[in-house]
Formats: sequence, structure tokens, C-alpha cells
Amino acid sequence: MARMRLLALVLALAPGLAPSFQEWKQVEPGLELTFPADHGAHPGYRTEWWYLTGQVADEDGRRFGFQFTVFRSTLAPGAARAGDSPLRAREVFAGHLALTDVVGGRTRFAERLRRGGTALARASTDDLELALEDWTLARGSDGRLTLAAADPAQAIGLEFTLAPEKPLVLHGERGYSQKGPEPGNASAYVSWTRLATTGTLRLDGRAFEVEGVAWFDHEFGSGVLPEGVQGWDWFGLELDDGRELMLFHLRRPDGSATPFSAGTLVERDGSTRALAPADFTIEPRGQWTSPRTKATYPAGWRLSVPGAGIELVAAPLVDDCELEDRASTGVVYWEGPVALTGTTTGRGYAELTGYAGSMAGRF
Repeated sequence: MARMRLLALVLALAPGLAPSFQEWKQVEPGLELTFPADHGAHPGYRTEWWYLTGQVADEDGRRFGFQFTVFRSTLAPGAARAGDSPLRAREVFAGHLALTDVVGGRTRFAERLRRGGTALARASTDDLELALEDWTLARGSDGRLTLAAADPAQAIGLEFTLAPEKPLVLHGERGYSQKGPEPGNASAYVSWTRLATTGTLRLDGRAFEVEGVAWFDHEFGSGVLPEGVQGWDWFGLELDDGRELMLFHLRRPDGSATPFSAGTLVERDGSTRALAPADFTIEPRGQWTSPRTKATYPAGWRLSVPGAGIELVAAPLVDDCELEDRASTGVVYWEGPVALTGTTTGRGYAELTGYAGSMAGRF
């Protein structure tokens, strides 16, 4: 997204002690990204996240959704100073791993939180190469991604290879994704919107050989969200007509969308079209209330991009995809797989924040 993604780590770990956003580097207009280095970490910025979501199935058609995320948060701006303790943590990493079993109607979730600068949590600044203990995500010399992550307590695990089928997408203005009116209310935002995904999925001691399609997001910035934003609704969708669609609404407390909501349409040939708020609509349909948090979320949507001939209904494959990451980022959110019908069919993921508590002040 606008996937400002939930990185409330500074506030969660040291509320009231974080420096002002202006002390970190800011994402500004005229942003120039260089790859492969910009696939890696950006310690000069306050927050950063790498995100994978996707849907896969085995040869019998059993369907699964998955999410894997690494968040990085810098605890103090600037380089280490002379006399600083070598034990002082300068950044922290959080990891989220979720698996939705569509047949079982259940989502399982695992999380980790570790300080950076150790063998337990690291991110290269040269390319995509992340490690959070034994959870790893890396880009090889052939351009393919490899993911390995498992959690014995939840009895889930992923060992995937993910191959981009289209060029990297730079959202907004060549990767500059504006989220508000003030300087710094922006992120650098890039995606691989269609990754052919194959590998082994483990659930309750069983191994499933699966294949499907996934979506990758990478964002970084400082002070991304403006005042008055309650949360966001985000969609990353792979359409069966060969296109992909990213949409997000930044929501005010009254539920209305801010003028900095946006989207990107990726054509069959990989070319892109930036979408302004007037170019699309997101209309919630139905509701689902969490039995744990009592938060009420939309349970379906009408998605329309009239200028591209797109009229879709997105329906969750499993209602309960609420993730309670209280031990890492301290945020409760909904993230799950959806099926598409309408002018075309397809699949993807939706992310909903701000329904179980405001995101104001967290970015």
C-alpha cells in the first residue's frame, strides 16, 4: 500500500520515548530507486516491511492462503555515536507467519520479535536477504525468491520458490507513494504482483506439494501516516484476465476515504496505470464480528474501476482471518485470502486495519 503495514514497534517498545519523525530520513518527491540495492534494508528510515501474500493448492485442489512478513523499525535516527554501548539496540525486527486452511476454515498465526544487529535478526542492504532466526526470505541470482518459515507450536511451515512473472511495479510516482499532505507523509513502495509459487506446505505433520500465485510488497519511510487516519483497507489482486490490481483506502474515523487513497492497475504486458481516488470505488458488503476482540470488519466488497472495465465482488475464503500480534507489533488486524467474481474472476488478499483500534500515531 500503502501497506503501511502495522510497524508500531517503536511505540510498542518505548512509548513516549521515540524521537520525532523529522529526525529520520524522509521519502520525498523525485525519489530514485536503484535495484538490487533497494530490495534491501534502509536503516536511515524509521520503518520498513517486506510482505508476501498468496494462494496455493495441492493436486487435489485443497486450497490455502499464506502471509509472511518481516518488519524493521529503527529505534534511533542517525549512525551510532562514539561512546554508545555495543549492547544498545538500534533496530528491531518482527516477523509474522500466517496460514489459512480454506477446507478447515481456520487461520493459524505465529510471530517473532528480535533486536537487530545480531545473528538472530538481519537484513542485507545490498539485496533482498532477510533472516529472523530460521525464517528466511532471499532473492537469488536468477531473480527467484526463496522462502523458508515454520512454527512447531502452530504446526505450520512453508518452503517455497517464487518466480516473478512480470517486472517490478513502482507504485505512485516511480515508487513515491504519497499518503498525506505533510512532508514525509509518504513511503517508497514497490511490488512483484504475480509470483509463480511452488513448494511444500506443512500442516499438522502433513506435507502438501502446492502451487499457486503470490504478491510481494516492500515499503519504507518515516512518519508515513498523517493525522486523522483511523486505518486502511488494502487489496492485492491477481485477475484471471492477466491483469493485477492494487487498491487502498485510507480511512478517517467516520469511515470515509482520504484524498490520498490510491491504486495501481498492472496490465497484461506489465505496464502500469496509477489510480486516483476518483478512478475507483471500494464498497463494503456484509460484516463479520470477531468472537475474541469484538471488532467488526467488512466481510466482502464491491470493487470498481470503471475506466478499466473492472467490476468485481471480493469475498473472503475464510471469515476469521483476524491476527492478534500482541507480542510483536501490538496491533490487531484482519488479513486473509479472497475470491473474485464479476467482469473477470481471480484471487488475492485483503488487509484491514483500524477496526480493532485506531492506527493514529503509529507511523
